[in-house]
Amino acid sequence: MPRAVCLINVPHEGPALVGELLAGMGWSVQVVEAYAGHAWPRDLGPEDLLVVMGGPMGVADLGRPEYPWLEPVAALLHERLAQGAPNLGICLGAQLLAHAAGAPVAPMVDGVGQRLREVGWGALQVFPEADACVAGLPVEMEVLHWHGDACALPAGATLLASTPVCPVQMFRLGRSLGLQFHPEIDGATACLWAAEDAAFVQAANGPEGVAALQSVSLAAAARTEPWRRRMLTQTLRAILG
Repeated sequence: MPRAVCLINVPHEGPALVGELLAGMGWSVQVVEAYAGHAWPRDLGPEDLLVVMGGPMGVADLGRPEYPWLEPVAALLHERLAQGAPNLGICLGAQLLAHAAGAPVAPMVDGVGQRLREVGWGALQVFPEADACVAGLPVEMEVLHWHGDACALPAGATLLASTPVCPVQMFRLGRSLGLQFHPEIDGATACLWAAEDAAFVQAANGPEGVAALQSVSLAAAARTEPWRRRMLTQTLRAILG
């Protein structure tokens, strides 16, 4: 049975729908709590899929003692890119993937230098003609955004999706895929995140941001699930084929 190893950076950001779909495709899914000091398998090889999930830390935190696993994960991604091994990065994982490929990652700012944060259910512009892995998808999809940093497009990568405040929302680099948004979680998880990350949500969307996000998340997740499933299945098959 082929193997996927999923590295998580905080307890509440697991593989969720990604893990379910991989299992349905015949892959075993091994979750590694990197944040707790757990090591990934020593025999992780180029035939395995590496999945790196999100978290509140960023590329700027590489080298900080609070996050000792981040630098080894970035180095692992760099090594696997050179091997042509399959990788999937979501949110922080996408930023680490871009960093490993040599692209800059930085906080989002507006025209006068004020910090921007993209949090909540919103539109995503998809470029279906850019690559076979997104062919046939709608040109606009509703997804969950949850970030304040963004990456540039790595050299040699193909841009697959964008938003006005974050031009690089999704990219493919060989057998590696980076997704800045969160297609993997359900509405209940989005509500939980809003409560646990209230300060970040309020910084993005104002004092009523948590309640507003929680009020729409169950319906939004249910409404978008068919397309999220299709997108993840299609893109995973593309990098695993």
